[in-house]
Amino acid sequence: MNAHFTFSPEIQAARRTRMNTWQAIRADVLNRIQSGEWAPGSLIPTEHELAKAMGCARATVNRALRDLADSGIIQRRRKVGTRVTARPSRRTRLDMPAVRDEIEALGAAYGYRLTEAVLEAPMESAARALQVADDRPTLLVRAVYLADDRPHCCEMIWLNPRALPDLDRLAFETQSPHEWLAQNVPVTQAQFAILSESASGATALQLGLAPGTPLLVIERINLRDGVPVSFSRQFYPPRYRLSIND
Repeated sequence: MNAHFTFSPEIQAARRTRMNTWQAIRADVLNRIQSGEWAPGSLIPTEHELAKAMGCARATVNRALRDLADSGIIQRRRKVGTRVTARPSRRTRLDMPAVRDEIEALGAAYGYRLTEAVLEAPMESAARALQVADDRPTLLVRAVYLADDRPHCCEMIWLNPRALPDLDRLAFETQSPHEWLAQNVPVTQAQFAILSESASGATALQLGLAPGTPLLVIERINLRDGVPVSFSRQFYPPRYRLSIND
């Protein structure tokens, strides 16, 4: 039997103003799971039932449930339905080294230089990663990491103020965003992507490279209980070697 449910004030307001988004649906479903309203192993309402009750398109509900399934929070089966995961899936954990550890492992002195910390609307890929509207201000931090005073890599990281109420841009004048997150935010999940790009603009200048030089780019999304708190892009020069511990 599927779980019964009532509307949260947020969803009721969303229905009245016709402003439902898949992020709002996802947040509401996740809240019911975390509160125990929908217990581990139980079937949740169908896409059709959720769409009808919440006054939104079925495709919106589908997008929200797909994201929760990708995070391992729910399990979806054709002709069976969607269940709350009984226990977290056993997955291989890949530990990406911290930049400070990378530099010190080389026998070099670690350095950090903040170049910008500004509250502004995120670019499209950052808004998508943080699951926020592209006109919603986020804190963009740009920094360069140094090894013996030479550029090791540079970074752009967007932090979600709504998910980080204690966020203070002044903290990043002397401390990297990742170290601040490690000390202040219980990150429960991280998603990584590794790609290549050509150096351009500020990135080439910060790394002391010619425009067009191929770079290794590591993208990372940090999540707390399924909610994205940060999205970062780290840019490494061609000489960089990536090592991952399994």
